Amino acid sequence: MAGRMAAWGTKVVSKTTSGTLALSRVAQPHLQTFWGHARVELVPPTPSQWPAIRQGFGNLFNSTLSGKFLDCSVKEATRNSLVAVEIACWFYVGEMIGRKSIIGYKV
Repeated sequence: MAGRMAAWGTKVVSKTTSGTLALSRVAQPHLQTFWGHARVELVPPTPSQWPAIRQGFGNLFNSTLSGKFLDCSVKEATRNSLVAVEIACWFYVGEMIGRKSIIGYKV
């Protein structure tokens, strides 16, 4: 019995090791692409970018007041709605991570 358990354990370890190596070989190019994009997209804005950000918020405010946002296609409205849902979901996931609980705050 002990011999079979030892053989089974050796088999599991060898399969796990070979599977992990294969997974790392497959995942490496994808991770390199991800980190290349992350270095560009996930950095905070530099001080030189603040005027453009301020202008973008001003344009958003002006289009809201003038009603220009209503003149968009269904495709654009769907895309904007999906972006808003994504932002809301990230907020709620961040809240759950922050409080370490899915259900409410511990008061």
